[in-house]
Amino acid sequence: MLKRFSISREEILPKYGMPLDAATQRDLGAAIYSIVFGMAYFIITGYPGASPLFTSFLKDYLGVSDSAYGLILTLPFITVLIQVPFTIYVARRGRIKQSFLVAGALAKVTFLTLAFLPILGNRLNSQAAFLIVVATILLTSTFNWIADSAINTWFGSLIPTEIKGRYFSTRQMIFTIAMLFYALTMSQLLQLLRDWRWKYTLFFGLAVLFGLIDILFYTKVRPPEKAYLPWFHTSPEQKVQTFTMHQFLMPLRDSRYRAYLLFTISWSFSMQISGPYYNVYMFNDLKFSLGQMTLLSQIIPAIATILFLRRIGQAFDHYGFKPILILSCGVSLVLPVSWMFATVDSNWFVYLSNVLSGIFNIGIDLAIMSLAIFLAPHAERSAYLAMKSIAMALLGFVPAIMIGGFLSDLLRPVLLAAQLPFFRGQVMNPFHVLLILTFCLRLTTLLVFARRLHEPTAMSFSDFVAHANATHLAQLRRQRVLLREKRRRLRQRLNPRKK
Repeated sequence: MLKRFSISREEILPKYGMPLDAATQRDLGAAIYSIVFGMAYFIITGYPGASPLFTSFLKDYLGVSDSAYGLILTLPFITVLIQVPFTIYVARRGRIKQSFLVAGALAKVTFLTLAFLPILGNRLNSQAAFLIVVATILLTSTFNWIADSAINTWFGSLIPTEIKGRYFSTRQMIFTIAMLFYALTMSQLLQLLRDWRWKYTLFFGLAVLFGLIDILFYTKVRPPEKAYLPWFHTSPEQKVQTFTMHQFLMPLRDSRYRAYLLFTISWSFSMQISGPYYNVYMFNDLKFSLGQMTLLSQIIPAIATILFLRRIGQAFDHYGFKPILILSCGVSLVLPVSWMFATVDSNWFVYLSNVLSGIFNIGIDLAIMSLAIFLAPHAERSAYLAMKSIAMALLGFVPAIMIGGFLSDLLRPVLLAAQLPFFRGQVMNPFHVLLILTFCLRLTTLLVFARRLHEPTAMSFSDFVAHANATHLAQLRRQRVLLREKRRRLRQRLNPRKK
């Protein structure tokens, strides 16, 4: 009987700064270990955007234009509408764990179709190959959006709110270390296999394999109904009722969440109008190899993230998400400006920009993801997250990517004929126009929408600046006191007779 009521050391072991029971520790650990394998899938594919390898596959192997490239990259964001019927299904049935496992596995398996295109070779014409790519992306992204909605709702039940910043930063740290390892490995393999005709088949096949291993880890994680913060769907009496549009539009009536949605839509639009075309610019204009593109877009930001991520997580828990988000968005304004000075002969501006993006863009991404989860009411979280994904995709990502691709193709002959001078002896090209647009849009978002974000437990930005400045000055004073003490002790050692 005594054994039944005893608590083992493992069950009260502090983790992420607070005691957690053994089952919760295992759940949180599995969600971290899974990403070690799952990161290979995202490094190779770049989902929901495009990695350097996938960009090369589309531009070099299939030969698509900028407009077609933009169209392909918008497909994953159009299929986000699948989250509407999935939200209805969750409200009536629950089964979040089963939905994630099935949808996640199907998303990885369908992507395997692209691995067979190089094998078919000349048997397919370019139009047929393009249609196969479109169909594959549509199916893969549909399943991925179902898995995304399920896992975010699941995370809301797995993660104690007191440690959300530290946990997400720890998970992101492992995520980034794995990304660095895979990016370094892939860059070396790409150098060795650059002329091998089956390289896309090899890498896409590996992406699917490691993605499936990622999904398998979640088979051992408790479902949200039995997790640390048990999630519940509608009661048995309510299951027969229809999930109404009133319930789905509930986030728009929530003033806090509405302000969050306006910010994320505007910020997503400002980022994506140029975001997918950095790889195209490096590939076409700066003449980077796939290895260099992997180094610049994945390896360097990963190293910067690893060095600073733990401090970002601690800052989230100490100050709140809002002030760190505003600071990170402010620094992000500098990034497109630095790209304006990059040339074939002098590209250190690109290195500088990617170091800063590794530090601050990850702060933006973590804050946006965390606010989406924790600003939503516990019982209505799936509906809130679905609205967030749909709003960001259809009002932010899709129009921005399409407009960016359309402007690139439209302005290229015009600017080529005009030969307008630009910074450092360059001639203005369409990507420079996109950089100017993204700078103006980011600035507008920061000045208009960021200040309207409401997070009850966060410091105001002015208080954050004052506190950070006071902390910095206190550290400087302590360092001066310690330095004087060290000098005094050194003088005593050199001249022991003198007091």
